[in-house]
Amino acid sequence: MRRFASITPQVGSSAVEIVMVGALAFLVVGAVVGVALLTLGTRWNAGNAGTPVATGSLAATVPVLEIACGQTAASLNGGAIDAWADGVSVRVAGDEGAVLTFVSPGAAGYRMQLFEASGSYRLPLAPGRWTAGCAAPGVTTASITLGAFDVLDPRHVYLSPEPACPATGCCEEIVDLPAGFTEDELGTLHVALAERGVLPSDTIERAAYPGSSFAARPPTPLVYRVVRDLQIVARLDVAGEGDTWSANVFGCPAG
Repeated sequence: MRRFASITPQVGSSAVEIVMVGALAFLVVGAVVGVALLTLGTRWNAGNAGTPVATGSLAATVPVLEIACGQTAASLNGGAIDAWADGVSVRVAGDEGAVLTFVSPGAAGYRMQLFEASGSYRLPLAPGRWTAGCAAPGVTTASITLGAFDVLDPRHVYLSPEPACPATGCCEEIVDLPAGFTEDELGTLHVALAERGVLPSDTIERAAYPGSSFAARPPTPLVYRVVRDLQIVARLDVAGEGDTWSANVFGCPAG
């Protein structure tokens, strides 16, 4: 059983995220919930996972990112959007079964499948420049590129969850959480991860978009970070329902 936090903080590039924003594939899946999440979307490795950085807004900001993705229409309405504490506002119209992909040079990609013809969502896209793509239902070839947009953070709501360790040294482990997570999130995480090396003095806190709620469609895990000596030593992506929750752990190995 891997211990991620005999882990010592290391300075370097951020950990690589594998599988959908969570682990979907979603970045975080439990034995029971994981089966369902695998059908929802995937966050995959697109290089070193970290907070992407935009070099200047592409256009004036829009209040909601409007996206069309389907057999008859595929478009993206804006070049920049401000993030909120629970994520990025996106309104999608398209065909059931269509797949949207979001890719950023400095972050793991995000993928969501449409289970209804239209809907409004808050997506966990980190601040930075993203490119959106659309694949119509049944299409297995490369998706159509809709265009690029910037996620801006003028309110400073985004808290980076990425461990300060080399991408090649990142480890991933799925940990089942004991009952009681919804009543005491932080306490439950401390108990569950004590045998993996989390210290009583370590701080576990919400990260990424702290105001977000867990959602399976589109996939949105609860993200936490483990802080030791002012450095992030692990990222936790938590998903589940009822009393069944699990955490994907991305930590910095020692050495």
